[in-house]
Amino acid sequence: MKKENLIAVCVMAGGIGERFWPLSRTMRPKQLLAITGERTMLRETIARHAGLSKPEDVYIITTKEQAGLIEKETAELPKGNVIPEPCGRNTAPCVALAAALLYAKDPESVMVVVSSDHHIPDSAAYRATIEDAIALARQEHVLVTIGVVPRYPETGYGYIKGGEEIAYPGKTKAMKVSRFLEKPPLAVAEELYKTPGVFWNAGMFVFNTKDILSAFERFMPESNPELKEIVRNAGKEGERAAIENYYRVVTKISIDNAVLEKADNVAVLAASFQWNDVGSWTSASSHWPEDGDGNRLKGEIKLLESEDCIVGNYHEGLVGVIGLKDVVVIRTGDAVLVCAKDKVQDVKKLLNGLDEKYR
Repeated sequence: MKKENLIAVCVMAGGIGERFWPLSRTMRPKQLLAITGERTMLRETIARHAGLSKPEDVYIITTKEQAGLIEKETAELPKGNVIPEPCGRNTAPCVALAAALLYAKDPESVMVVVSSDHHIPDSAAYRATIEDAIALARQEHVLVTIGVVPRYPETGYGYIKGGEEIAYPGKTKAMKVSRFLEKPPLAVAEELYKTPGVFWNAGMFVFNTKDILSAFERFMPESNPELKEIVRNAGKEGERAAIENYYRVVTKISIDNAVLEKADNVAVLAASFQWNDVGSWTSASSHWPEDGDGNRLKGEIKLLESEDCIVGNYHEGLVGVIGLKDVVVIRTGDAVLVCAKDKVQDVKKLLNGLDEKYR
């Protein structure tokens, strides 16, 4: 009987979610909060991949500080499937670490790389797209990224411009990547929004592990000897020491900047599902009930003469709001945030001067 090659889901779950203060804290990070539904965002992410991969082939890459919390949240996963990074080095080292460990298990394995804080309401459409991405990566040996058709001219996302179409057995349209574009100013975002074949960069990827490791060898050669040591020591006594050595020398850089923007074998799949990078109270509140005045509300709240506000009450008792417009109010047990809606991206700046007990 032919061996079934490993399909692994690698969930990047190392962030804190500082823009979700005061709800999100260092030891209560965003991925462990139920922001868009009844389950935590991490649990939603794992559930989304049911049927794509075996439960024992789901891996969580996180920080050493959060590893214990993640292990409790994902107690059904085998011991060792929560992989702590020695320190944060952005997404390229995170992907490289997962790829090295998976390659040691199965050189023909495929890895699905996702973040723990995305909201995708149509799981069936998502899984169909990822299945096509796996087929494309296997057939063409391309590095696959998932592009989402823009719904509006967003300045907070990166964009991907598709080029020549790729023929393969899947139903999802596939194209060679022509160009990656960083978060654009509004005028540029408006033009991109109107341009066919341009997508939001959703930060979701599918790689053959041997193909992405070859790319790291080509584009990050300075730390490749240490990465190969992880492969050689995976599952052995020297694994942790090899990981520590790699993180001492590897550059802090994103997978986009390190590899995808330089490689000539990158493809984009045009996803049909809705996607939300839940990065601020504004994006999170889009999943909350709306009243007749454009207010998004969660919890016990009373509003008078207020419009287009975001009010979340995560504590017992009532929050009252009178005569406000375009304001965010978030209440927890020990802190309250009040800010203009157009300043939600600056919430993380507020944390710099706070006492540790509020962080």
